[in-house]
Amino acid sequence: MHHLKLISFLLGIAFLAGCTSNKCEPGSAYALPGTNAAVVGIFIGKDGFPKETHKEVVLRPGEKVIYAGPEKFSIIFKNRKTPNGKVENVSRGGVVVIEIPSDIFERKEFFEEFRKNNFLVFDYGIRANGKETDPPIKVVPL
Repeated sequence: MHHLKLISFLLGIAFLAGCTSNKCEPGSAYALPGTNAAVVGIFIGKDGFPKETHKEVVLRPGEKVIYAGPEKFSIIFKNRKTPNGKVENVSRGGVVVIEIPSDIFERKEFFEEFRKNNFLVFDYGIRANGKETDPPIKVVPL
């Protein structure tokens, strides 16, 4: 129950930071001050598509993003390129947590992209209500 209250509180902060009702002007989500977690709210728009409170998530190694929204939704990584080894991340109780490994830049599958760009991008979709949207996660150095 304590975790549910914490997630609800963080989701409230995320909505206050970027949205009022269903009129959202998404920007980038970063780890909240004093934490290692960014919070992204997920909701169903008037068009029936899942929407997010932030269009881009920018994280550092060792940080995580908490997606909170409808009871049933999934975060699905594209092209089998995933920071956590799972292509589909199904919500539990309306929450999905994606953790960025501390050693992600040293991993052989990401090393060359990081060397070339000095960051990594993970394309993913949010699937809910039978529809999908496609925002990115960007991982930058400390």
